Amino acid sequence: MLLKYALAGMLGFVGLGALVADVNAAAVRCDTCRIDGDYRAEAVRQGPGTHLIFNVTDNQIQQYYVGTSSGGGGGGIEPRAAGPLVVRETPPAGAVEEVNRAHRVQVVGGGTLRPTFIVPIATLGLNPSASAMTAYEYVSDYNLRAMVEIATGSTDVISKVVGTDVFTAMADLLQHVTNYTGLRDQARIIMKVVFKDGSSVVVVVNLEHQNGQSEVGSERTAAGQLIPTDIQQVNGTWTDYGGENLARMVTHLQGLGATMSASGPSSTGSVKAITCSGAGVAKVCNVEYMIR
Repeated sequence: MLLKYALAGMLGFVGLGALVADVNAAAVRCDTCRIDGDYRAEAVRQGPGTHLIFNVTDNQIQQYYVGTSSGGGGGGIEPRAAGPLVVRETPPAGAVEEVNRAHRVQVVGGGTLRPTFIVPIATLGLNPSASAMTAYEYVSDYNLRAMVEIATGSTDVISKVVGTDVFTAMADLLQHVTNYTGLRDQARIIMKVVFKDGSSVVVVVNLEHQNGQSEVGSERTAAGQLIPTDIQQVNGTWTDYGGENLARMVTHLQGLGATMSASGPSSTGSVKAITCSGAGVAKVCNVEYMIR
């Protein structure tokens, strides 16, 4: 039960942090902001209001109030040009700390708040039957899906896959009591689970949750081609490039309800390509065979 006790007390204060935040504040990530003028210009682009502009890579954050000024003059006073009123302010300490913690995640995560790890199915410690399955089964086998999601969210698997530095930095950010910038909501661990046949699925791990969550539509063959989850996705061309064995794809598409037609030596050849088209659920797939 990952971080259940470590996070429970801290996360209870998230609502309090949101309440004390400036209700007019807008948080904007600006990876191209380098100098004060960049931050100021970005705030002006946001229009009237109070804006937090931050650069996670550089671990910098600035706050500006942007109002309107209609100019002035008369009575011997030199007229002022109309334009925005821009005042630099001190950002909330909580927001500064959020950027600081997110910066640490990005550093140890290889330049991203969503570091990705390749995870062989054997790493998850599933039973032999589940470990022998593929992403083709994953599409429709909800028990297999549940087992993978439970395993990817477990402390043992996460500690083996991501290492102490990433785990600690991610946990520190998620435990922070304020969320001015929204960076806490972006921090996730991405696991690409690879089955024995090379097919794969992406599982998103949020340390605040007990289980991982499969990324919808992420099931792929060993060569990275889409494994459709329903008949609506049966559209396009699948090829044998990259050494792809498409025999399983033929069976899968047929099982989804596609009408299959064959060209070439279907009894002795291997599948070179599958081309599917059609509107709605009326999908027809031409299977091109060739002699090897």
